[in-house]
Amino acid sequence: MTIFKRKKLDKKSLKEFQQLLEKEKKELEEKITELNNKEKDMAIKTPDFMASEDSSVEADEVEELNNLLSLKLVWENDLDRINKALERIKKETYGICQKCGELIETERLKIEPAAQICSKCLRKKNIDV
Repeated sequence: MTIFKRKKLDKKSLKEFQQLLEKEKKELEEKITELNNKEKDMAIKTPDFMASEDSSVEADEVEELNNLLSLKLVWENDLDRINKALERIKKETYGICQKCGELIETERLKIEPAAQICSKCLRKKNIDV
């Protein structure tokens, strides 16, 4: 009877990816905090479209606030993916494709350290969409 050992990344690679993810996490948290502060400042200055003849300034401020909120949402999603990847490291499931169970290619993880699926499954997913 042959027992198959579950494939995993080696400890050195795992540590490198963990450090990379933690660095990205810290950077994102700082950016989100900065955006939160900027958002608070902008929200305090709620535009009064009736107060001035030229409402284009207020419209620009509203547009800028909307852009900040969109960017914040993207960064919060990225942060969530990073936190999930760090959890997978703790559970020793990092680097394993959540679709097929094979190892995610190291080159893919270098480009997208929070990747959850391998390139093969990603291509299948994009074809099916």
